[in-house]
Amino acid sequence: MYRTGLSDTDVPPSNPHHLVPDAPSDATPAASATPPAPPPSSAPHARPPHLIDTLRAAPVTSLIIAVNVVVFLLASRTGRATEPETLIQFGAVFRPLVWQGQYWRLVTSMFLHIGVIHLVWNAYYGFRLSARVERAIGAPRFLMLYLMTGVAGSAASVIGHYAVAAGASGALFGLIGWDIGTLRARLGSFRAIWEKPELRSQLTMVGAWFVLGAFAGFDNYAHAGGLVFGLLFTWALLAPPGRRRFRIGVVLLSFVGLVGLSLRPLPLIHAKELARWNAPPAPSNLDE
Repeated sequence: MYRTGLSDTDVPPSNPHHLVPDAPSDATPAASATPPAPPPSSAPHARPPHLIDTLRAAPVTSLIIAVNVVVFLLASRTGRATEPETLIQFGAVFRPLVWQGQYWRLVTSMFLHIGVIHLVWNAYYGFRLSARVERAIGAPRFLMLYLMTGVAGSAASVIGHYAVAAGASGALFGLIGWDIGTLRARLGSFRAIWEKPELRSQLTMVGAWFVLGAFAGFDNYAHAGGLVFGLLFTWALLAPPGRRRFRIGVVLLSFVGLVGLSLRPLPLIHAKELARWNAPPAPSNLDE
């Protein structure tokens, strides 16, 4: 994810147009790095499969990476893929636009990247992680996990701060949530995970990423939203048959609730923006 350094006092008035011409042109998005590698599996090391075999075994992952590349190339041909105006044009999530009804940005933002380094970084680490999860749970469930956690990350970003944001990190943190959730189910508790040195070091890296993000301008809201919903999704997926329907219902209600909260300014949290939202239009100075 990426974000500008704008504060709430810089929020421009509502603009009904598809783009926001009054968005500050000098706001430079700051990249959030790819999430750290997930906790390692306890399986013995094996010879890496051939690239073609990997692509065939993870078709949804391959398609996602291809879409990311195509979107980046289109954005780069139109303008600079590091500029807020270009990012907004190609689907970045931006609080005022989402509140004006462009809800689709919660989805499109996860396929847009800012700069070639960010694209390559996410593609390299994201492909390995995504392909492994897709092989483990199957293409339909993987696609649902990826999209839900990515949208949850975008929604959390909209709620949490005023920013032009884009990137796959919310979804990738969702996959890390799946990793942690499956390890917890296998070992019996989070404490058992922490007691294993190799897993503890990986969990520490995940925590350190959030600490680093607080100082480096990473979108920790998106990361946290994706991670939490990755854990929730895994909690439902691994439920005993008798409780699976209930847990799936909890996850879906939580997802709908989070997305719903992101679609309008909230009292207290967005008090200043809510005041602007409800303010009557300024009177016209034109002579009749």
